[in-house]
Amino acid sequence: MPTFKAEPLQDLSSRIFQAAGASKSEGDRVAELLVEANLAGHDSHGVIRIQQYVNFLKEGLIVPGAPIQIENETPATAVVNGNWGFGQVIATHATDLAISKARQHAVSTVTIYNCNHVGRLGSYGLQIARADMIGLLTVNAHGGARSVAPFGGTARRLATNPLAIAAPSGGEPIILDITTSVVAEGKVRVKRNRGEQTPPGWIIDAEGNPTTDPNKFYGPPAGALLPFGGNAAHKGYGLSVIVDILSGALSQAGCSRPEADRIGNGGFILVINPTAFTSLDLFKKQVDDFVAYLKSSPTAPGFTEILVPGEVEVREERRRRVEGIFVEDETWRQITEVAQTYGVSV
Repeated sequence: MPTFKAEPLQDLSSRIFQAAGASKSEGDRVAELLVEANLAGHDSHGVIRIQQYVNFLKEGLIVPGAPIQIENETPATAVVNGNWGFGQVIATHATDLAISKARQHAVSTVTIYNCNHVGRLGSYGLQIARADMIGLLTVNAHGGARSVAPFGGTARRLATNPLAIAAPSGGEPIILDITTSVVAEGKVRVKRNRGEQTPPGWIIDAEGNPTTDPNKFYGPPAGALLPFGGNAAHKGYGLSVIVDILSGALSQAGCSRPEADRIGNGGFILVINPTAFTSLDLFKKQVDDFVAYLKSSPTAPGFTEILVPGEVEVREERRRRVEGIFVEDETWRQITEVAQTYGVSV
């Protein structure tokens, strides 16, 4: 069970992608965001994805060097056609574009299609918040990668359909980054690679029965993830439907549908410039005062403090930068196997 510092793990990841056909800038950006996800504790969107992305490269599903085209542009909007390049590269470009437009026009909206998996959606929320903007982002799976049952159903009809909302503050950004399913599919993959059971309430088998065996999720026959919310799962399901519409119908990527089998991300990015409404200093002060008020609440039994969205990830990153990133044996086996295939030293 190896543990790595971030820098050598990022370097190895980039060299693998470059050996598989990526440019250095592409390999570096994808590796940076994968390891950033690991640092934040989101291993489901970290280096566990290396083998998947390399397989996509081999199959021609990721196109290195694909041109990023800006379509249907207005001063405050744009449609970004990624031409099936690396998702992290396309999403970074689209987020930068949305930030630039919001600086000039107060509010901007950018959609993305023909885009591969972008990784951890919260990374782009942080990109926006660090530019002193407010961001709301959603992605579907370009109509494919359906893994979630609708509320009241048993068969896969939706992707995990995450959303992220970020805002600047006087300290670390406030960042909500969640799937509308109970968990991301990658978290089930991590459990499977570690030989562990999933917690109750995550998945059902192909007959709709609750299970904690991740292998029954993958099948055959395949089971499904559940919408988040437990007894109130209609709320997670409802959010997922809206995410699919914003990310799919508005972007041209398309909503979840049976004929869409290519894994990618249709995306929706909304950026708000706070200075169009108030001063940035006042905005941040009000956010900071709000956070302090939340934290002043007496704690419930079993709790020692009140946390705000994004705080867990900040603390985890600080810890992992010191203690290292744990990579389970199966994931490390996959990485070393891919590295050996391309003659990359480990």
